[in-house]
Amino acid sequence: MKKALSFLITAFLLLTNNSSANVTSQDRIKQTELIITANESIGKKPGDHSLLDQDGNRFSLSEYVGKPLIINFIYTNCSHVCHISTAILAGIRDDMTRELGQNVHIITVSFDYEKDTVKRMKEYGGNFTNDFRYWRFATGDKKTIERLTEEFGFSYQKTKDGFDHINMISVMDSKGKIYKNVFYGTGDNDRTDKELIESLKGALSSNVNADDILNFTLLINRLKLICSDYDPASGTYKLNYYYLIGYILLTILCFIVPIIFMWWKEISSLAVRFTSLAFRIFRIS
Repeated sequence: MKKALSFLITAFLLLTNNSSANVTSQDRIKQTELIITANESIGKKPGDHSLLDQDGNRFSLSEYVGKPLIINFIYTNCSHVCHISTAILAGIRDDMTRELGQNVHIITVSFDYEKDTVKRMKEYGGNFTNDFRYWRFATGDKKTIERLTEEFGFSYQKTKDGFDHINMISVMDSKGKIYKNVFYGTGDNDRTDKELIESLKGALSSNVNADDILNFTLLINRLKLICSDYDPASGTYKLNYYYLIGYILLTILCFIVPIIFMWWKEISSLAVRFTSLAFRIFRIS
């Protein structure tokens, strides 16, 4: 129920930001259906597909497991919407890196496998960045692109003027699964920026294993991510002590209290022995 409500709210925000006299009710229903279909991919892990980047280097998605990763789909001949998603990422790239305390990796994938060559992707990418270390502009063959877009729930259809496609940017979690799809429209960049950063923070803090717990620095960084809040006045994220106290109390309630109940007899016995030993030492002294 909660997911369904989230889908409908997202759909409403996207559709209202793309409203115009040319958009019919049928178009709106179709776009809503595409959003719901796309969100069915959340929690799924795409296959380890092989792609070519803007320099002709072959790479696979498995290289990014454990790293903050965003994937968006475009085609270079798009006259408007594709440039919006890529420009959004270019605009908040530094903000994402600063808020997360580490470099965010981005893969911009073309679904126009017939026209978008490696050379074309480099020319397109050069309009948004001069540093391709953390941002790759990739292409692939027909089979790879069709499977990849299907796994992400990304819908597109060829038209006489190019393509009709859903406006979507995907955030991956540390296990290589799709954590969230962020839908964008025209004129709602501030909302999209905030949602992307919040989604990255959630993706990084959602998977904590035993090895992570032993890594004190990583644990502290993830705790900061969970307990920070957006400050619209400064445009940055600041530590919210109410979240921090709530998180600590929740941890005590969920982990420490059950352990005390499980080991109550042993703890009581140990306390009695310790008290007895303390009295004996006190009497001797």
